[in-house]
Parts: sequence; structure tokens; C-alpha cells
Amino acid sequence: MADELNFSRHPVQSPLNRRHFIVYLSVASCVNALSSRKAHAAWPNRPVKVVVPFAAGGPPDLAARVLADPLAKELNGTVVVDNRPGAGGTTGVTSVARAEPDGYTLLIATSAYIVNKALNDQINYDPVGDFTPICEIANAPNVFVVNANLGVNSLKQFVAFAKSQPKGVHYSSPGLGTTPQLSCELLRVRANIPMEHVPYNSGPQAVQALLTNFVQLFCSAIPLVQPHIDAGTLKPLAVTSKTRWRGLPDVPTMQEVGFDNFVTDTMVMLAGPARLPSEITAKLSEVMQAILARPQVRQALQRGGFDVVAKPPAALAARIAKEVPMWRDIVTATGIKRE
Repeated sequence: MADELNFSRHPVQSPLNRRHFIVYLSVASCVNALSSRKAHAAWPNRPVKVVVPFAAGGPPDLAARVLADPLAKELNGTVVVDNRPGAGGTTGVTSVARAEPDGYTLLIATSAYIVNKALNDQINYDPVGDFTPICEIANAPNVFVVNANLGVNSLKQFVAFAKSQPKGVHYSSPGLGTTPQLSCELLRVRANIPMEHVPYNSGPQAVQALLTNFVQLFCSAIPLVQPHIDAGTLKPLAVTSKTRWRGLPDVPTMQEVGFDNFVTDTMVMLAGPARLPSEITAKLSEVMQAILARPQVRQALQRGGFDVVAKPPAALAARIAKEVPMWRDIVTATGIKRE
């Protein structure tokens, strides 16, 4: 009798035990699934942090500030913009790649997060595998600008000026791996001009270097330099878009000044860590589409120099997949040393 009641000695031979165990697993699985759905349904129940991997004042920061309040209202919660500059955007981007995929840490970044990986294979994130695409927010072409006091009124004149300088010229950028820096490197190679890079940690710092004549050229996303162009302190030479920019109708494209296949722009996107729950991704995508359709939001971004595109996750994923090899090819063509 003792042996018959000692289930621990014969656990596999007891149909009753096995059946109870299977039922237990089924119930536990259902409870876990229901708990997970309930947790996602309650999202967000604490502040959502949007990391901007650049200092305040740059294009992604501008977009984040325009979108933060309407996003908070749509989510019926709190949205906090967290600027984390450093290493050309790598510091902030890596922090999001390593964050929990729970919807409480998001990223508003530019194409720089793709370019950085092309420049440095040792960077500890994968632009495709470590993120969940949510929305391609907007695009802004880059523009080459000089100090208005330099006396240069066209890109052709700048090339001639640079070649006439015994020690060459210098250009500033928001950091190694940004699309403005790559645009300047393309110009350096294709125009064969002696030009050295002076990197900064933010766009506003790079602009200040040009305004104080510490450097002679800056390539920037238009939103950052538009006020200085309007004020007459900076002179635009050419834009890197396919067609002339609506906010600078008198400024030629790179193709118009003799540089074919010279189209670079600054993409601004919203993403989360990899494995972000599909319910949260879908909700954020739906909310962003609604926000970016509002006339006041579109006008605010357009005043900042952006073209609103409002593309869903699949379209953003396709662009990222396309740009990874594209920027690697540009890095190879310019001969920039990978770290």
C-alpha cells in the first residue's frame, strides 16, 4: 500500500499525475498570455522616454519637440524627450538598442545611426537587427553653407577658393558618421579639394564654428541653418536633394552645379528596441500617422525645413535595409578610415 501511494517513486506511471500536470501547464500558459495582453493593453502606465541621440537644437531634437506633446495626448500619458549626445549619435542609439522592449524607451534618430555602423564595424549595435521600425517621420536635404563674409557666392567659387589656400580649408560637422559629414567628404573627393574635418558633438556647435570663421564650410540639414540663411549671416551654395528645395528656391541642386548622383538627405525616424510587442508597434504607428496628418504639426515641421513623409513600419524597414549598403559604399568611395 505504501508503494502504491508513493507517487514520487513512480511519477511517470501515474496517468492521473500526468493529466494534472498537462492541465496545469495549459492553465499557466493561458494565465501568462492573458497577463501579457493585459500589460500591453495598459500601456503606457508610466512616462515614455524618447531618446534623441544629439544635443538640443538639431533636426531630430526639433522633430521630437514638435511631436512630444501630441504623442503624449494621443497615448493619454507622459512623453519625455531625453537628449543623449555623444560619439556622433552612437551613445544614445546604443542605449535604446539595449533597453527593455516594453514601449517605454523609444528613439528619434537620423540616418547617422546607419552611417556610424558603416564607419565602424565595432559599434555595438545592428541598425537592422537591434531595432523595431515604427515610423519614418520626415526628411530634410542637406545644404552646403559658408559664412556670408567669406565672399563666396557659389559652390564653384568655393572650390576655387579652397584650392587657392596654401593650407587648404576646414569644414565642421555634427560628428563623425553624420550625413552632413559624409556629404562634405563626397565633395572633397569629387571636387579634389584640400579640406579637413573638424567634428563637434552637435549641429549648433558646428554652426557656431562657421559663424566665427573657425571653419570655412558646413553641410547641414536645412532646419538647423535656415534661420541663419534668412538672417543673411550664412550663404547657401547648393542643396543635396533631387530638386530645388521649396524653402530655398534660388539655391541650385548639386546636379545643377555639376555633381551627378549627389543626393543625400537627413531622415528622421521613430524606432524602438528589437522585439517591441506588435501591439505597441501597431499602436504607435497608428498614432504617428494621425499626428503627422494634422495641418498644424505638418506646418511646424515644414517651417523647420522638413518634408513630412509619415511612412509606416514596413516602409521604414525597407529604407533602412537599402541605406545600410548605400552608406557603406559612400564610406568606401570617400576613403574615410573606419575605426
